Amino acid sequence: MMDPDPEYRIPAAACKEMEKVIQEDLEHATVSSASVHVDDVGRIIVEELVLQLEDGRMVAVSPFSASPNYGEDMRLDVYDDHLPGGHGWREATVDDDYAEELADAVEGAGL
Repeated sequence: MMDPDPEYRIPAAACKEMEKVIQEDLEHATVSSASVHVDDVGRIIVEELVLQLEDGRMVAVSPFSASPNYGEDMRLDVYDDHLPGGHGWREATVDDDYAEELADAVEGAGL
């Protein structure tokens, strides 16, 4: 864990360069594992998302405010601007984004 040193500052240009390096890493990563929960109103909650970088390192995405020992839940958002009636980014739900799969699951459960 990084112990902040008030005297240590990364130069702005180096920060920008590192942002590019990390963005490249994340854009080429593959999902290694994911854990989700669907509540009874159809909200999709991402409990964990683990990515494997091209060099083999594993990273997990979590909210900035969460401590490394505590995984705070995140919601799944979807970009639907390319679809008829789309609105850009919005919260994903099983009713809107997994309607066929939900119908199959309900039918399969005999409900």
